[in-house]
Amino acid sequence: MVDAQAVSASLGAAAEAFGASAAPVSLRWGVLFEELDGRGDTEYASAVELIYEGYLLHYRESRACLPGAEREHSLLAGDFFYARGLRLIAARGDAAAVGLLARLMASCSYLRSVGASFADDDALWATAMGGLAALRAGASADTVEYVFDELDAALVRGDAVDVRATARAGAPRLGLRHPARLVAALDAADAAAAGAAVPRSGLGR
Repeated sequence: MVDAQAVSASLGAAAEAFGASAAPVSLRWGVLFEELDGRGDTEYASAVELIYEGYLLHYRESRACLPGAEREHSLLAGDFFYARGLRLIAARGDAAAVGLLARLMASCSYLRSVGASFADDDALWATAMGGLAALRAGASADTVEYVFDELDAALVRGDAVDVRATARAGAPRLGLRHPARLVAALDAADAAAAGAAVPRSGLGR
């Protein structure tokens, strides 16, 4: 099992330079990664949560830093968290994982630029967690990047993209030991999209 306290502590330590929040940090994608991977790799889960915190600081609402920061301050903090998490994974020599996470962040950046639902981002985050677990089980980079390849190809063609449907179609390709947990995360993204009155863009939770 991942040490959740240690993961939260790593987020708090990174946030100190930017005004750490006193509120408990609720973990998210590191937990799903652990459920799919099952190795109890606390450092890897910490890296995932650091990268996710960087994403939140750029596009949504931070869990680890005090609210109300200026936009430039949030972007700087986001870059710091992202780089810190990515460095932990890069230090292991896992180039395929670094590449997958880079594609995740690029895809989320595009979705934010077009004002897509945050549920689409969540589906891609879930897909990437499945991809990281699959890589550690021996899957190829081509296999785990299938969903991102499909999205890129559709954009090049100028086709409309159903991000959540593409993520769901790609899930079986990962060959996960516990695919139901990934499917549940994709179901949650669909439920979030259905519950939203309108797609959200910019800052927010």
